Amino acid sequence: MFTARSTPENTTTGGNRDDVTRVTLSQLVSLRRSVAAVKRPPGRRSVASQTGGSTSRALGRGLDFSEVREYNPGDDVRMIDWKVTARSGKPHTKIYNEERERPFHIVLDLRPTMFFATQVAFKSVLAARLAAMTAWAAASQRDRVGGLVFCDQRLREIKPAGGSKGVTRLLNEIVSAHEQTRHRVYTAPQASEGSSEFTLDDVLQRLKRTAHTGSSICLCSDFADYQPDQSAAAHQLLLHNHVAACQVFDPLEAGLPPPGHYSISNGLRRSSFDSSSVQVRQRYAEMFNQRSGALKQQFSGRGNAFHRCAVTDNLAQVAGRIMRSLPGSVA
Repeated sequence: MFTARSTPENTTTGGNRDDVTRVTLSQLVSLRRSVAAVKRPPGRRSVASQTGGSTSRALGRGLDFSEVREYNPGDDVRMIDWKVTARSGKPHTKIYNEERERPFHIVLDLRPTMFFATQVAFKSVLAARLAAMTAWAAASQRDRVGGLVFCDQRLREIKPAGGSKGVTRLLNEIVSAHEQTRHRVYTAPQASEGSSEFTLDDVLQRLKRTAHTGSSICLCSDFADYQPDQSAAAHQLLLHNHVAACQVFDPLEAGLPPPGHYSISNGLRRSSFDSSSVQVRQRYAEMFNQRSGALKQQFSGRGNAFHRCAVTDNLAQVAGRIMRSLPGSVA
């Protein structure tokens, strides 16, 4: 396992800069202060004299069912509940609450492949911070925040909730799942090498069943075992929701270090490699770029977006790009 090194490019407030392998609740809560640098710019009022292609900042009548009551003159006849009407013999209508808060789902991958670093901090730590930043930014825009947090043996669903309630639940699950995987990686690395109980495609299948049409989704992962051309669940999510996928990676995964002989270890076995060959270096970089290109091709277009985040990047800037690529909520 590589030793992480802290660098000034990615300093975040509230965390212990020396502990680059752990995520704490206080650290993630303190990132609420980063909202001003992250959140989407508020929607601008249209000054056009005619209607155009811009969407309204209000979401209109939502899908949150409230109750069924007897029909009153003036009620929308399209909302008549015909089943209740038939049972009772009297016309009844469905009542919905106006939905002005968009569901915002954060999907965070905390499997063992995310516990890797050569610089700054583990990918898992940076991904957790990035998820917290986007969660606080979404909550500040009055979105209902929830999502899915998963590791190799655990999958937790957090139902979207408004205000800090949804964010707090999400952050608690992030801390718990991160510590669980971290413990396994450190105390039983041989166990963490085995096949994962949950694949990313499994998680997307679960999300397809729980995310309402039109939801915003922020997906943070290294996509280690993901095959873009084999996920029907991702295809459905991209058709009916707004997805911002973010590939979190360490610089060593994108390109080999300077020419030389290197010793590496996963905590159990030690090996070495030689990065002197120009052909090997080029092929290594090409493989990473091809994989990123395939992910970008799948997650781009139709209101969706693909982002890359190296552990050396400025997280507030990356989070800002993610938020700006998703539909704006009520300001």
